Amino acid sequence: MRPAINKLSVSAILFGILAGIIGIGGGLFLGFALGAALAAAFHVSSFEGEAGYFAAAIALIVTAITTPSSILLTLYWRGIRGLRLLVGLVTVCLSIVVITASGFGLWYAAQPHVLNLNGPTPRLEFEVKPPAGQSVQSLADVQPELDTDRNAMPGYWHTDSTESANVRAGYVEVYYRTSQRLFVLKFPGSEDRIFRLHLPANAMKAKYRAWSDWQKPDFVAKAGEQPSRPSSGSDYQIRYKLDYQDR
Repeated sequence: MRPAINKLSVSAILFGILAGIIGIGGGLFLGFALGAALAAAFHVSSFEGEAGYFAAAIALIVTAITTPSSILLTLYWRGIRGLRLLVGLVTVCLSIVVITASGFGLWYAAQPHVLNLNGPTPRLEFEVKPPAGQSVQSLADVQPELDTDRNAMPGYWHTDSTESANVRAGYVEVYYRTSQRLFVLKFPGSEDRIFRLHLPANAMKAKYRAWSDWQKPDFVAKAGEQPSRPSSGSDYQIRYKLDYQDR
């Protein structure tokens, strides 16, 4: 055991955090074991999970005892005495809370989030304009698709839209909240056109309900090949807007 010191060192806090984590894990394990044994000894009914709730309550009580105890013992072992021992306990507990919250935040951020949780799935309305000298019939066998880091959604051509302006219109559902969205025109036996959509993760704002500017493809690629930059000549163009119901 170390002699008493006059300051709360970083190493003592780190050891305290480690002890607290071990105390939480050990407390939960021992608490559940003790709770299960007590539930059996006192014949706690398992109806509607009563025995499980009883064991969980015992586990929380045991954890509430073992965690601060393990932190205090570790800080004392590192030479913390007197009022600094209480300050160290509070500091370590707050540090564990911050670490836990940060870990949960990172986990939550990594999960897929629905764009319109309380309403119908928003749709990306799009129009495709062929290169100069080609008619809209060149898009007859083309399959539109929306690719994200969360999913891939097939697009659909409108059957009732006019083609008098030499454009073909369609839509695709935008399900997840992510800023990594690629709109793909899949040409059978030819190079696909890949467009990077200029939309934020949460595109549920009024300005995205208006048509975007016409945009040329950012990449071209044949199936199974690496995408490459397109030539600077005339190519297919798209414009798009988000269509959704206000919550």
